[in-house]
Amino acid sequence: MQADRIPQIKQKMDQISREILEMVRGRLLLSLPFLGTAIGRLKMQSDDMVFDLATDGQKIYYAPSWVIETYRASPAVLRRAYLHTVLHCIFQHPFVDVRCNQLAWDTAADIAVEAVIQQLEEGDMQTEQTPHAAFLLRMLSEKVRPLTAEKIYAYLQEQAYQTPDLERLRQSFVLDRHLLWWPEESSSAQEPQANTQTKALKKEWEEIAQMMDVDLDTLSKEKQKSDILTQNLKSLTRDKYDYRQFLRKFAVRGEDLKINDDEFDYIYYTYGLTHYGNMPLVEPLEYQDIQKIAEFVIAIDTSGSVKGELVQRFLDKTYSILHMEETFFSKMDLKIILCDDQIQDVAHITSQEEFDKYLRSLQMKGFGGTDFRPVFDLVEHWIEEKEFHHFKGLIYFTDGYGRYPQKPPSFDAAFIYLGYDPERPAAPPWAMKLVLEENQLAEDLK
Repeated sequence: MQADRIPQIKQKMDQISREILEMVRGRLLLSLPFLGTAIGRLKMQSDDMVFDLATDGQKIYYAPSWVIETYRASPAVLRRAYLHTVLHCIFQHPFVDVRCNQLAWDTAADIAVEAVIQQLEEGDMQTEQTPHAAFLLRMLSEKVRPLTAEKIYAYLQEQAYQTPDLERLRQSFVLDRHLLWWPEESSSAQEPQANTQTKALKKEWEEIAQMMDVDLDTLSKEKQKSDILTQNLKSLTRDKYDYRQFLRKFAVRGEDLKINDDEFDYIYYTYGLTHYGNMPLVEPLEYQDIQKIAEFVIAIDTSGSVKGELVQRFLDKTYSILHMEETFFSKMDLKIILCDDQIQDVAHITSQEEFDKYLRSLQMKGFGGTDFRPVFDLVEHWIEEKEFHHFKGLIYFTDGYGRYPQKPPSFDAAFIYLGYDPERPAAPPWAMKLVLEENQLAEDLK
């Protein structure tokens, strides 16, 4: 008889826990209306295997017994945990590169969403963790800005936090489980999604983040009390470009020694070979007009704030793109300048072999302040001396903190910044700008 009641008890617990979560959702929508689309996107599904709350970006999975017990003990914990889980999806934390340090990423993601919740100042979500977490966040905010998961993760990796330290740190911020983010740890509730499905889901959350960003821009009161939320959204919704596509802005038209099959008539060619003693009536064109990078300059900011390993990764990525088929003319003409507040080194690269050798022997020089003007002056001098024939422009890799030229140059110039930084000085209006994240520098180009 007792065994017969187990399904009934489970069904009743499922019903009660769902009703509790519906109340939690309603409360969040009333106090934070700009979260409406995000909260509505996540369907709820009971699953005892998750023990508390978990999400894969598609659904929120919850353990009915945990929901009931938590609500009975502290409704604030449940409200905070639900918002915590929703924010993970808005900031696209579940769509993580599985090759990264799992514990460090889990910790960084939890810290990032808790920073947002703390700043929202929702009094009905204060928990026993809140005061200690607030203390840790104040300390961390002095070293990491903005408080996004990506920035926090980079800081944790840079400081070489060991597993015990990360586990202790995370205890002040953890409110849900991330087991569904990592394919090898997926429970029976969720099989690993196919790559195409994951990309589509990530794209959907990108669109939700964009809508939230617009909503916050129109709700000044909410915007004033949620700077960290805004910074996280801006880091996600700013214009993003494929670096390969960006380099094509520097492409110029020119002739390269290559048969142009599109303009070659094989009928006349083979007719001549057949009827006139192997004499073709038309010769194949020896070149075609194609888009390729002819000449440009890469400038590297070597001030103390720009780290050598990031410069190496930037050049590695640029080299990988340039090395691809049909990127350069058959003869390359590339100048690489190292500069802090003055020119430190100039390298002239005319072949892929020289580029490869340069990367292997690269040594950073300078480490002073940052002044962009010497590089622009040098390039203008090269143009006046007619050292270029098909020069398109300059790419400057920097943190953005330096003295910019007052007048626009006679050539195209682009500043490549590493990571979103709300305090970065504005670049001149005549300059192109691109923001790359550290993970973008490490991505495969396949």
